[in-house]
Amino acid sequence: MNSNFLSVTFWFNIIEVEEKFIEIFRSNLKDEFSEFKFFEENSHDYYKPKLTAFNTKTHNNLTFSPINLQYNMETVNIDKFYDNVLKLYDILSDNGIKVMHSAIYAHNEILKDDALNEIAQKTITSSLKTKDLVDLNLKFGKNYDDAFYKIISIMNKKQLEIPRVFDEFHREVPVPLIPWNKSIEKSEVIDISYEINDKLSFDTASNYYTESAYLNKMLYILKNDMADDINKLIYEGKF
Repeated sequence: MNSNFLSVTFWFNIIEVEEKFIEIFRSNLKDEFSEFKFFEENSHDYYKPKLTAFNTKTHNNLTFSPINLQYNMETVNIDKFYDNVLKLYDILSDNGIKVMHSAIYAHNEILKDDALNEIAQKTITSSLKTKDLVDLNLKFGKNYDDAFYKIISIMNKKQLEIPRVFDEFHREVPVPLIPWNKSIEKSEVIDISYEINDKLSFDTASNYYTESAYLNKMLYILKNDMADDINKLIYEGKF
């Protein structure tokens, strides 16, 4: 199953993000990003990025704050994503930043003419009146190997084309005031979010941090098990 979006987030103790990191990222990921920016203003908002990197062609991006680093890939090459994730981990490690826990995320879409019923058939109890459903959004999470959390969210999503509509005074009608029966359904998809993280180990083990072996295992799980997990959940109701 091919993803259309991949992301990794590394969490760490509060650090001082310095301008030197621009050159560190530039030299290690020169083929990945075309623009780098450092924000010098002081802020107590630890979530606020101090450094960003961006690729104007692929829209892949990176943000680096005092407590986390997030890398997003929109033009997906899964092998390149894995290589970059490991490079980013090594950059943090080589600069004395210990990753406390990590999360790897993938987004997928499966084109299905009857996505709602496809999801509902196996994932919800027959006591519900599925014939009355118009939308479905479900989230499943489980303990995996007593070390990781696997989280899958699935929902049906319709791609609608809403025409421009004008009232009797030739004013364009705002979209929220246009009834759905005037729209054209272009397609329907099963929208899927898949995440593997080691927050379970961080929550339960003393002095835990993400070692490279754990990171490689999460990448392996994502690459090899994602399609099986998603297919079993949607088509067999098993997770």
